[in-house]
Amino acid sequence: MASFSSRLNFVSQWPSPKKFGDDVLLIYDRIFDRHPKVASWVKQFPIRYAVKSGEDLKSLQSFPVHMNTILQKTHHLSARRLKIVVLGGGSVGDFGGFVASVYKRGVELIHIPSTWLSAMDSAHGGKTALNARGAKNQVGTFYPAKEVYLVKPLLLAQPAERGFEALGELIKMALLAGGPLYRKLNAVSTLNAGTLWQLLPLVIREKYKIVQKDPEEKKGLRHLLNFGHTMGHVFEAHYGLPHGVAVLAGLQFAMEWSYQKGFMNQKDYLKLMQAKFWQKAVKAKQQSAWKNLSMLALLSEKPQSFVRYLEQDKKKTSSQDLRFVFLKNPGKPVIAEVKVQDFLPEIARQQSFWG
Repeated sequence: MASFSSRLNFVSQWPSPKKFGDDVLLIYDRIFDRHPKVASWVKQFPIRYAVKSGEDLKSLQSFPVHMNTILQKTHHLSARRLKIVVLGGGSVGDFGGFVASVYKRGVELIHIPSTWLSAMDSAHGGKTALNARGAKNQVGTFYPAKEVYLVKPLLLAQPAERGFEALGELIKMALLAGGPLYRKLNAVSTLNAGTLWQLLPLVIREKYKIVQKDPEEKKGLRHLLNFGHTMGHVFEAHYGLPHGVAVLAGLQFAMEWSYQKGFMNQKDYLKLMQAKFWQKAVKAKQQSAWKNLSMLALLSEKPQSFVRYLEQDKKKTSSQDLRFVFLKNPGKPVIAEVKVQDFLPEIARQQSFWG
């Protein structure tokens, strides 16, 4: 596998902290201090740094404070042998990955994703990021973890809403990949933790297939992974939604626009809307903490309010254009340039159609 692929460890029990060596810093989500079993594992690391998860953790403004504390905690360790183990969800992983990439010009990184979403997405592919000027992921590096541990008891212990938040990423990868992942997703009887664990290796494999073709986004191919994310990031930033929930809304926006622009024909569009996995996702939403959230109710505000977020999008190719991922049918995505101003009539049209 290419160097941007981490070594994957699907394990049924927590790895022993001793296996990581003596020069180790654990960066972890402080919420685990409240969970006795995980807390006892955390305490086996002599040097650890607890953080509060969330987008505030990724603030460029507060990063120097974090870094000074981390340097103080680790000044006596060998930078050559140092390993940074990161336990947490997406924001903790982004932060910890960025720390590892800049600490003494880079030290070994190991991810232990604690949410389904991070296990499927952010722990893989090497992207790290900090937020700046009210926009997501404006400062970052490409720095893949040497290893990723997928710990079954940790993931299966996640509350139901964490599973729902991962559906956006799961569906995104199935639509991008088509083939076995799409068929297996559409065939499952329920979308529960057992299903997510079963499909997790396939989801990760499909992501690495894309990453390996364009590790540092120099060819444009890796941009396919932004399917559903253009509007998803807008929803996430403006409404403070969990990333996965926002991406799910972004996917529906993208599929609807794909049909309206002629990338997807009516037969394929209706087939997708009636697919078993999509109906199950709707049912899961009705049983989740977001049961009162309509997939497109987020478009109820004046469309112009979205423009300032689009103008900060990293996928812009010029002052007025950005790359957007459309879909012909499962396994056949299309990257096309669209004008920022083209979003306004489409937002208004979807707002009128969906109410």
